[in-house]
Amino acid sequence: MNSFKEIILAWINRPRRTEEEIEIDTWSFVVKSITAMVLVIAFGVLWLIGFEKQDEVLAPIDAVFLEILKAIAFMGVGAMGAISGRKGGGNKPKAEDGQAT
Repeated sequence: MNSFKEIILAWINRPRRTEEEIEIDTWSFVVKSITAMVLVIAFGVLWLIGFEKQDEVLAPIDAVFLEILKAIAFMGVGAMGAISGRKGGGNKPKAEDGQAT
């Protein structure tokens, strides 16, 4: 029981995370979620094309659904590129050291 108390006290007294660490973890989660969504869409469409029996003509509702999936995937890829290209704490002012950058 004493060791359990020590574990609880260590968790309560742990060092607090900085705002930058929280921001980086949040954006990391967002990028991973969007990546998973795009991969599920891509592999789902490839599975349907490769392994499911298809009719000669694509049904109109299926064509609309495929267009929606493509739009979502393109939006996800664009958002993923924009978010992952971001630097953690990028809005901090640069140090004035007299050097031209």
